[in-house]
Amino acid sequence: MHTPACKSLVFLFWLVLCCIWGNIPQTSMAQSNGNRKFIVVLDAGHGGSDVGARGSFSLEKNVALAITLKLGDLLQKTQPDVQVVYTRTSDTYPALYERAALANKVHADLFISIHCNSMPYHRVLVGHHYVKRHGKRYRVPIYKMVRSDSETGTETYVLGLHRMGQKTQAIESEMEADSNDVEARENAYIVHEKNYQQNYGGFDPSKPETYILLALHSSAYLSQSIAFADSVEQEFKRVGRPSRGVKQKGLAVLAGTAMPAVLIETGFINNPTEEKYLNSPSGQLQIAQCIANAIEKYKEAVWKYRSLANTVQESFSSTDPAPIYRIQLLVSSQQYSPNDRIFQHIDLPITVEDTIINQQKLYRYLAGAFTERDSAQQKLDLIRQMGFKDAFIVTYRQGIRTDDQ
Repeated sequence: MHTPACKSLVFLFWLVLCCIWGNIPQTSMAQSNGNRKFIVVLDAGHGGSDVGARGSFSLEKNVALAITLKLGDLLQKTQPDVQVVYTRTSDTYPALYERAALANKVHADLFISIHCNSMPYHRVLVGHHYVKRHGKRYRVPIYKMVRSDSETGTETYVLGLHRMGQKTQAIESEMEADSNDVEARENAYIVHEKNYQQNYGGFDPSKPETYILLALHSSAYLSQSIAFADSVEQEFKRVGRPSRGVKQKGLAVLAGTAMPAVLIETGFINNPTEEKYLNSPSGQLQIAQCIANAIEKYKEAVWKYRSLANTVQESFSSTDPAPIYRIQLLVSSQQYSPNDRIFQHIDLPITVEDTIINQQKLYRYLAGAFTERDSAQQKLDLIRQMGFKDAFIVTYRQGIRTDDQ
């Protein structure tokens, strides 16, 4: 019913799907939507002694936790096929590697880390003063550390390469970070964790090469992460929130996760208007609803493609024909007719195949077509006795040779 070409396309399509959803546990692939819940790990950023960004009256760690808990509650009420797992539900600080390890342990389908943004400080010239040295007066600039409080909007990050050629100075002091260094701010607390170099496999947040390793570690999930991140930002835009788009950074909390993962900056806590919004129950609920909507859309796409991959795989397996065994008599640069006297004592149909070996055109001569390997083996013994000492058995499926001996 299916031609070899059609079958090959179906198999290729199945392989593509397996690459896209490559590391989905086999148990989940074999189960229907109703038998397995979609596991989402929700990570409230920072916590404990790591307060994160600061607003005029609130801390990032508390706002992130409040939004995370609202999101989890919303998912449990509106999406019963979702299982929510929290990295923290109180003011504690799980190490970043522990958050990723938890997601891996429960075989999560999605990892979401929730944060608040903040513009770092930068140095601004505010005036000059004079100093006297060695009898001379020198004009000296006066600088003040300031940061913008007018930035607004959301950003969603996926794991990506670090800016090459730039060293992250904000690991030592956030005051010195440039205006876009989310990467430095989110990774900075790692150096305060006990045994951080061992726990992060030698991770040094100040080295650019570290971020290349982080990006490579999770490159298999990059396309899914970007797809979900874009869906989150689209939901924010739909309710009127300014969206700053999807971005890539070398974020350690995402690097160790063996599933699609994003970090969502829900707003700027150092912007007075956004800080009020981020701390209001209505604002937090709106943010949670946007993320929940994105989860539902992403989840449905996952279920759809998993089901399709399952169907294609089962179809391919169930219609896979039995192998045909043939006996390769010899390979020669000389072309013989199937009726040539060299084959006259072989009581089997002879077929000829063209092949190229070391850029030379050669001919393969094959005998018979057996459905049982034992039958082919018995005939092979007789053929070798006839003088074809190098003859051996080859296997075909749907007319395609599956070994190249």
